[in-house]
Amino acid sequence: MTLEQRQYPIGKWTPKKNYSVKEIERNIGIIEKYPAKYKRLTKKLSDEDLAKSYREGAWNVRQLLTHISDMHIMHYARFKQALSDENPVGFVANINAWNATAEISSTPPTDALLLLEATHKRWALLMKNMSESDFDKTFFHALRQINLTLAQALSMAAWHTKHHFEHIRIALQ
Repeated sequence: MTLEQRQYPIGKWTPKKNYSVKEIERNIGIIEKYPAKYKRLTKKLSDEDLAKSYREGAWNVRQLLTHISDMHIMHYARFKQALSDENPVGFVANINAWNATAEISSTPPTDALLLLEATHKRWALLMKNMSESDFDKTFFHALRQINLTLAQALSMAAWHTKHHFEHIRIALQ
């Protein structure tokens, strides 16, 4: 497996201009189903397993689990922002600094997974109650320097969910 394949095991995310209702439903399904997949993949891991990485210099399994749960709180909050305000600047985070805070090295994977599960549950419920036109609402993604529709943001989040799942799977092989 090449370095790029390890870094982007499902490819890089590229936004489309429009998403069909079926694509939106499929992406909501990813948000709904993946916390259980993460739980199955990471149950009963040892500290040694949690310290494994998918490539040299990359985050380990413990860091990936806390990253995905932390960032998806932010993704969910961006949805709430875009539904509440007109084209707000979406929340941003210095992900490397967030993943270097003191609690990361001792966060039990079960806590990160509980947070991911709860966030995804609320987020999926929110999206299932959104109208088709709600997915056209936008926010400004300050790191990417683009406006994203909520359909695009959902696509990015579904990609992010699968992307880091594959990183963990690779690390544990």
